[in-house]
Amino acid sequence: MVLLCRLSLLLLLATCASACRGTRGDTQLFSLEDPRGDDHGDGALRYPLRQDLGPGSLDLLSFRAYAERGGTRFEATFAQPIPVPQRRTVDAAGTTLADMARHGFYTFNLDVYVDADRMEGSGRTDTLPGRNLTLAPGSAWEKAIVLTPRPYEARDVLRKLWRDAALAEAQRQSSLSESAVRALEEQVERQMAERVFFATRIRVFGPSVSFFVPDSFLGGQAQPSWGYAVAVTGATLDRRVELPTLLGNMTAPAAQGLMVLGIGPGVSHERFGGGRVGGSTAQSPVVDLLVPEGVRQDEVLGPQAPGWPAVVPAPPAPPPAPSELPQAPDASGAAGQGDAPGAVTPHE
Repeated sequence: MVLLCRLSLLLLLATCASACRGTRGDTQLFSLEDPRGDDHGDGALRYPLRQDLGPGSLDLLSFRAYAERGGTRFEATFAQPIPVPQRRTVDAAGTTLADMARHGFYTFNLDVYVDADRMEGSGRTDTLPGRNLTLAPGSAWEKAIVLTPRPYEARDVLRKLWRDAALAEAQRQSSLSESAVRALEEQVERQMAERVFFATRIRVFGPSVSFFVPDSFLGGQAQPSWGYAVAVTGATLDRRVELPTLLGNMTAPAAQGLMVLGIGPGVSHERFGGGRVGGSTAQSPVVDLLVPEGVRQDEVLGPQAPGWPAVVPAPPAPPPAPSELPQAPDASGAAGQGDAPGAVTPHE
């Protein structure tokens, strides 16, 4: 009986292992690399005075995509191991950090803006609230993928921000009836469902994190011919929408943000340091981002920021030059001099 139980257990474990191997994607669709040591935003950003965040913590080194049954598994690797949420109390109610961040990480957000059609003007160039970053017109996105420690709460916050912005825009033109407000809210909900995906199938291992995106959202597996704009920000677990704080002529972090850790002048335990003093342009709190070859991160995030171009892992090959095209045979069956390439002379 003991031997039978052991055999049954071994068979069960083998079946589970086989199932796990069958669902994990092994075919790499593309890989994007990013320089080490550029986790400083526009060049002046400094990490908060915290033990769980420091140089390398949010330094993105690679971003890869793998084919998986029913979708795409993305994988991001950082320069340092990802801190695991501990069971330490974070509020008076006894809530722990592990209770709030149940997906195995809590220090960062990863935004992925996907330009699938590569057509200027067909998508959006704005980024998620609080990023203070605009994509180049030729990199307008149709889909946004959000990896954040509290995806369900983040979705609620984004719904509120988009709803409030849509209501404010509509009310500037005329007053709204109750039915008009409901129609606007339904439109916002459709836009969120079609355009933004909050990942919930997440695995953290050492310095890497992987997350699954279904085909139903992207319209198929991720393609290397699409454009990908990838940005890393520090994460806050607070659901409150932040408001600007004025300290004389020093403007603290962004007016409204989606679970993002802001940036301000000086140093702080609660914010990134290195914020610009004065000026009317809100500074981006993005710590690291992918840029194409020949584009500088500090310029994209700087005060005179140009549009942020997406990276295309494998752009379509250019059409061959006329001289490279095969020549059509003439009436005698010859192509230039001699027999046509690959021609076989029949036996007489």
